[in-house]
Amino acid sequence: MVCGTNNTVGVSVVCSALIPTMTDIITALKADPMNPDGIHLFVDCKHVMQVSLDVAAGERLTVGQPCPPERIERLHAAQEMHHVYESALNFLSYRPRSAREVEQRLRKKAHSPETISAVMDSLRQHGYVDDREFARFWVNSRMSFSPRGPRLLRSELRQKGVPPEIVDEILNEHTEAQEESKQQAEEVAAAYGFTGDEPAPGSDLATALALAQKRMRSYSNLEPPIMRRRLIGFLMRRGYNYDTVDAALRRLLAVDEDALDEE
Repeated sequence: MVCGTNNTVGVSVVCSALIPTMTDIITALKADPMNPDGIHLFVDCKHVMQVSLDVAAGERLTVGQPCPPERIERLHAAQEMHHVYESALNFLSYRPRSAREVEQRLRKKAHSPETISAVMDSLRQHGYVDDREFARFWVNSRMSFSPRGPRLLRSELRQKGVPPEIVDEILNEHTEAQEESKQQAEEVAAAYGFTGDEPAPGSDLATALALAQKRMRSYSNLEPPIMRRRLIGFLMRRGYNYDTVDAALRRLLAVDEDALDEE
């Protein structure tokens, strides 16, 4: 038998040679010419819905299979799951995200809690969402492009929803890496007879000193006591503790005073 042209997809659909009295049968599966990922499902020569290739493959849809209402309901649920999953992957494509960030994004789209929970489980299973890796990325990125101290890093990660035990683990990793770098720098200094006065690259002191040097240019017209107070406030807001701030400013202001003396 032949189905008429379906206005939804704009194609003529030829049904399979099935027993005429049978109902709820898949009579055609048609690719969407406007969407390479879309398949139009026809049941009893009537257009029922569009599914993705992944859903069609997952359900093993073929012409001639029974497709009662309960199966159509299952296909709708699978298609919604696919849509939400793809939406989450797109959100993750810009940069790594914490689990809370992804969940909040999906909730804003008004998806059902059950679908969000299933999608989050799948994202974790496939390694797309991992709070430990996210925290590691966040710390490394911050220290490379916008250095800040452990206190502020901890606060930022907690705001992102990273569990406190993971925050502690990653910050401890960062501290250990700094100590290792410092030790290596000291060994090199000792081997080659350097003074070893410079802070180890990547250490809190080194990053605080670099930030203060950069910010100091905008304070060049201030009196030294005011400049020092401004720099202290700036570095403390960046999450460095007072000992690190004090050590950085002692080095920086001493160098500045030496430069003035030489003039």
